[in-house]
Amino acid sequence: MEENQGLSYSCCPSTTPYIYGTFPDRLRHLAAADPDREAFVFYDFSKQRKSLTRKQLLDQATIAAENFVKYGVEKGSTVAICMTNSLEMLTSNLGVIMAGGVPFYVSTNLKDGSDLAEFINNFEAKLLIIDTNKGDENWKVLENIWPESQSRSKVASCLEMVICNGNIDRETETRKSLSSFQQKNSDTNIKLPNIQPEDKLTYFCTSGSTGKPKVIVCTHFGALNWTKSSNKHVNITEKSVFFCDRTISWALGFPRTYVTDGATRVFVDTKLSIAGQHSEFLADVIERECCDVVYLPIYMVVDMLNKPEVSNKFNKVKTIFLGGERIQYTHYQALKARFCNDVLALYGTTEIGIASFFSGVSGDDFEDGMIGKPMEGYEFKVVDENGDVVPIGTKGELCVRSPFRFVTYWGMKELFREVVDTQDWFHTGDMAHFRQDGNCVVDGRKKEMISIGTNKFFPWSIENVLKNIPAAENVFAVGVPDTRLGQVFCACLLPKQGAFLTECDIKKFCDEMFLEQSTAFGVTVKPLYHIILDKVPLTATGKIDRRTIGLLAKEKLGL
Repeated sequence: MEENQGLSYSCCPSTTPYIYGTFPDRLRHLAAADPDREAFVFYDFSKQRKSLTRKQLLDQATIAAENFVKYGVEKGSTVAICMTNSLEMLTSNLGVIMAGGVPFYVSTNLKDGSDLAEFINNFEAKLLIIDTNKGDENWKVLENIWPESQSRSKVASCLEMVICNGNIDRETETRKSLSSFQQKNSDTNIKLPNIQPEDKLTYFCTSGSTGKPKVIVCTHFGALNWTKSSNKHVNITEKSVFFCDRTISWALGFPRTYVTDGATRVFVDTKLSIAGQHSEFLADVIERECCDVVYLPIYMVVDMLNKPEVSNKFNKVKTIFLGGERIQYTHYQALKARFCNDVLALYGTTEIGIASFFSGVSGDDFEDGMIGKPMEGYEFKVVDENGDVVPIGTKGELCVRSPFRFVTYWGMKELFREVVDTQDWFHTGDMAHFRQDGNCVVDGRKKEMISIGTNKFFPWSIENVLKNIPAAENVFAVGVPDTRLGQVFCACLLPKQGAFLTECDIKKFCDEMFLEQSTAFGVTVKPLYHIILDKVPLTATGKIDRRTIGLLAKEKLGL
């Protein structure tokens, strides 16, 4: 670790060679090295255990890949995946990658599926894989955006085929069952493409503050190498059993940890962990599977700390790490005291991977927002509005540089140039400062963003729906505190002059428009609180003061 005395700069040069390979290369290598070892263990929402060995994983992914090629997936094709955690999602995801396709992950929060259709059209996906049974809620969404009847116009106009993970009664030329893609193809002439380390691996999709989807392009080289660095620091090795509830569609839940080092991954249907009612069962899973490394989102930390009796089920856990949101001192200390002495606070973004960590011997030197020092292969600096590095102890924007960072934003070159400067520094948008001991602390975001159970949402996506309330003059979606999920949405509306609008009216509208759960991420973005504004607060320069709206909401709700 090298630091520049007096200035907010720190770096940690790589000491190990880069991995120059691809996900298919690694899948084949691991299956050949130890074919019968369990690669993934999964617990579904009914708490049933399922697993795949390394060889089974490779075989099923290869079969899926050959079928994807048969039905038109080519190198560089974009494939939309709208699924919750499952072994089917895992093998489909890896099958798309082996076929040369680039998976991206979508979800819908609206009953008409218009947000899902927008993602599909923006990314020009010809193929959609979705969890659905005929007649269920997802099926109705599918019928809205891409109906079976060709006499009706298609909202998702670019789609050519939908693959349904569920019972659909019958297959057609354009709508097929995922089970058929899991059957060996009789065509021996199908060839999988040659994939290079610099090729696109996946698109991680996030919402953009401008209303357009932001798509992060990740390569095989980038994912393998930032994972190699983070695995080393969180003590994940080939012999590890790693518990992580995160969805495969999220960078932390993506199957990179197994592919990089061969660690067995234990994961669950995220609705089990989000629900907050199954902490004892999740602790049982961690004990039963002999997990030695565990990732805990903050809402699971809250659940576990509220049931201290489950701490004895962590007796085989060597490392717990936290990340994906700002870590509080109270959570960090309580975990060290009751569950595991080695608790790490990690920092990263989808663009750069996991970039830093903090691990204190006693934990007394931890403070809220602590992210520690850079991992191998990363440089940090904190800069002012002019881009100049600030003195230690001064707040500014955190910038990160690494050869492992993302390649670009798909279709948004101007945005990429805004956040990655000519010296290759990625401007994170996080405000931070360096301490005298070399540790970095994140103080907050430059721009407002709502974090619900580690999933990030921008207010605009909710406000675009709330605008359809006829009696509303102005609408705002703000984050208010939640003891488990960190934040939830509150709808704040200013009625039109002379119009009658109540909080019950807003609640009824939200009940009609929003799903109770996101189709992929488990959490809901439906505003759980609703308030009426007397006026819209403004800043001294005449701009809408969102911060004050958030404070008014918290005060009125008593949160």
